[in-house]
Amino acid sequence: MMPYLFDLFFRFDGRIGRKSWWVGTLILVAASIGGMLILDPSVFDLDRAPPRTPNLAATIWHLALVIPGTAVMVKRFNDRNWPYWIGFAYGALGAMITLGQHFNMFLPGFSGVPETIVVVFAGLASLYAFVETGLLRGNAGPNRYGPDPLEPRELPR
Repeated sequence: MMPYLFDLFFRFDGRIGRKSWWVGTLILVAASIGGMLILDPSVFDLDRAPPRTPNLAATIWHLALVIPGTAVMVKRFNDRNWPYWIGFAYGALGAMITLGQHFNMFLPGFSGVPETIVVVFAGLASLYAFVETGLLRGNAGPNRYGPDPLEPRELPR
């Protein structure tokens, strides 16, 4: 199990199917929420006003999660036979949003045109990535990134 998780979160080559993408995504969401509960629990206080930026520890935690999140996205886009760099672009977008929140550049309470453009673009890109990676089947058969993860493999003798 541990080699599987290490490969899922820290290798950027190969392909993964939807099931592995969902497992990885749910683990990363749980890690994100768990980290926030430990590092910055006040973000869950709904009665506080006005909204504030995350603390440094929470920002570093989310930046650290960008690496495994990018690995999962790269492999899933590989399975869809998209260029590998698209997964890295999503990782860069995640890092940009994390840093933007930390430096109070946008979210929450965005109001300017540049912030609105970034938020709308990030939202549409995230929705598109969700459909592409979480709902659609990968390329059937082998592609330039490796064998189809859904095809049965021969066991070594």
